[in-house]
Amino acid sequence: MNAFYEWLYENYAKPRLSGSQLSSVYRAQSQEWQAAAEKLPRRDRLLSYDLMETAKDDWGALAFACGVQAGLALTAGLKE
Repeated sequence: MNAFYEWLYENYAKPRLSGSQLSSVYRAQSQEWQAAAEKLPRRDRLLSYDLMETAKDDWGALAFACGVQAGLALTAGLKE
């Protein structure tokens, strides 16, 4: 992925995707997952946290970059 998109996601989109701005369904599922993870052995719990954060960062950055690309494609033919 383009390094600029990763930087843009990390510095612009990701801070705005805090828990309070996400849907109530997502927050409920996240709390449910965290409660289940607390019952795991320490190593498995840490691994599950790492996997979830990695997936969230990777998919979030990819979705953001796709949105930027789609926006650029839609506006490419527009004249000011």
